[in-house]
Amino acid sequence: MLRLFFILSLLTSSVCAQEKYWIAFKDKDTHSYQYEKNLSKETINNRIRYGLPLYQYTDIPVKSSYKDSLVSLGVKVVCTSKWFNSVSAFLSPDQVQNVLSLPFVEGVYLIDRRIQVTGNYLDVNPNDFWIAVKQMEGDAFIRNGITGKGVSVGVIDAGFYKAFEDKRLSHLFTESRIIKERDFLSSHAESLTHDTIKDNDHHGRDVLTMITGYDSAFNKQLGMAINGNFYLARTENEANEYRGEEDNWIMAMEWMDSLGVRLINTSLGYSINMDDPKDNYKLEEMNGKTTRISQAAQMAVDEKGIFLVVSAGNEGTNSNWRIVSAPADAEGSLSVGATKDPVWEKTNYSSIGQEFVSYLKPNVSCYSLAGTSFSAPAVTGFVACLMQKDSTLSNKQLKEIIEKSSHLYPYGNNYLGYGVPNAKKALKLIEDKNYVLPKPEEKKVKGKSVLLRFDKDTEKEVVVFHKKNKTIVIQQQVVNLKDGRLKIRKVAGTTRTTLFIYPAVIEIIWE
Repeated sequence: MLRLFFILSLLTSSVCAQEKYWIAFKDKDTHSYQYEKNLSKETINNRIRYGLPLYQYTDIPVKSSYKDSLVSLGVKVVCTSKWFNSVSAFLSPDQVQNVLSLPFVEGVYLIDRRIQVTGNYLDVNPNDFWIAVKQMEGDAFIRNGITGKGVSVGVIDAGFYKAFEDKRLSHLFTESRIIKERDFLSSHAESLTHDTIKDNDHHGRDVLTMITGYDSAFNKQLGMAINGNFYLARTENEANEYRGEEDNWIMAMEWMDSLGVRLINTSLGYSINMDDPKDNYKLEEMNGKTTRISQAAQMAVDEKGIFLVVSAGNEGTNSNWRIVSAPADAEGSLSVGATKDPVWEKTNYSSIGQEFVSYLKPNVSCYSLAGTSFSAPAVTGFVACLMQKDSTLSNKQLKEIIEKSSHLYPYGNNYLGYGVPNAKKALKLIEDKNYVLPKPEEKKVKGKSVLLRFDKDTEKEVVVFHKKNKTIVIQQQVVNLKDGRLKIRKVAGTTRTTLFIYPAVIEIIWE
């Protein structure tokens, strides 16, 4: 079993102090388990379609006798995870010792409780919602009648309060497109769109708008998946300083998997203040393997066939952090950063990818209204349309198509990933298996500068990424052409420079 570090220092805290922990068990009842009785028809169909095992150890429920034994010790179980064969609970130091002494307990691990919503409240002109759709040339989907029809989309978020009153989401209610809802914070809430913990519990409503919104007054799609079917889960209390719980998030993933939901958007991320490094994860532990929330994300993609779209995070200006949050750090997730518009440079707050992993993060980016919370759902709508177009595509194939369609491909970097996905290119890649994307121009340059010439009517603003290797950006610039000319100087420490002059990409290799 994958492990988190047990925080021994907490055992010396006061007797009455409690922290939240995962309690992991050693085994499961494998003899009486039958997948047919535990998996939904939709889940079974998904696994058959994508060649995934029907019998998985992680699907077997946690032994109820183990939970009963904990209750007898005065432990109140909060959440149960079959994927990790664990339960979560608040424990005092004395209870930690008692639980560890149980013969069936494998370990006790501190839960990360610093999950953040990666966006802000939206109160903007409806035309601004349309920017991401326009940027990704979503009209190519619209012209072909591709609207995410029949695709099940899960949204794990902070709240969906008053979504039923939002005219941009009225079709979800008149057409009964919200299939199921579940509140992992309160057992009393009957509807996530009608009930709230606090009056500003609205973040998920805005996320929904970016996936599926439609503005009848402007006759515009604000999201690309207006005919998707939605499964909603609240796992975070937005009013409580944007803090949440990873166990709720994992439970929501397991719940959606049990219903056969294949596409999930989560605009939440783990990021920390490094004031006390002893109590927090280190930067290098954002490696897709250390945090349990990232372990769950990778398991969802690899074992369950879930396509997970995650916001990259808003730590780009935080000098103590800067890099992507978990679970955006998981290799299998499609992590989405944020660009500006009309110039497609990385917006300041958007988190950058780590240098210490072998894969690229973020994967792609697009325009966001207010945080990567709203670029991720825009891309989720894009993914839903591709799933409608060809439901046989595996996660790997989908991800590859999305990345290849993006504007910087193949010269992705840790600021924007492969850039902004493009619906026209993506459809071409699906429809023509032999289609080969034209390779952008490469220029090998000796010396410390190069003068480039363009037609005088070429786009004047140029986005420049100075990189120390193929993917790691040292400096981002926006420069202007003068009379069709552009002089690029080599920045100290760079080996490559990528230029984006809409719609062309040029890769300079310094020799």
